[in-house]
Amino acid sequence: MKHRWLIVAALLVAIAALALVLRIVDSESDNRRREAESATQEANAYSGIVAEVSDDVCEVLVDFESVPYSSTTVKTIRVINQGTTPLVLVDYTTQCRCMWLDYSREPIMPGEYSDIELSFDSRGEWGSVGNYIKITTSREAAPIVLWIAAEVE
Repeated sequence: MKHRWLIVAALLVAIAALALVLRIVDSESDNRRREAESATQEANAYSGIVAEVSDDVCEVLVDFESVPYSSTTVKTIRVINQGTTPLVLVDYTTQCRCMWLDYSREPIMPGEYSDIELSFDSRGEWGSVGNYIKITTSREAAPIVLWIAAEVE
């Protein structure tokens, strides 16, 4: 009879321990989900230029509007990873030396974002300017294309 009570007590302790472990794992999962939601909400509250990258081409218009001649202007673009795997901005190409990017090569985790800076140097440019920058990402089918517009005065 005593052995049965010991077995029952041991089973109850094991069940309680398992419940505690499951609660801790579930709590950690909830924390990660809340952190990802918070990052997405923060990124969505951003009022600047946003590029939401999933598994397809992402095209964004960057309008510098009126730019004084012989000046350099910078715009910030927030790149949000809407995919399910980390996203890395690998390289970029442009047809014009008047534009360049500054960005991190660190992976952008799903649901998170990274800000990149696009610089436009108006020296040698006049009137309406249109061009593009293509950013190659770690997702071959998901490049980012920044269409650039400016009116150089």
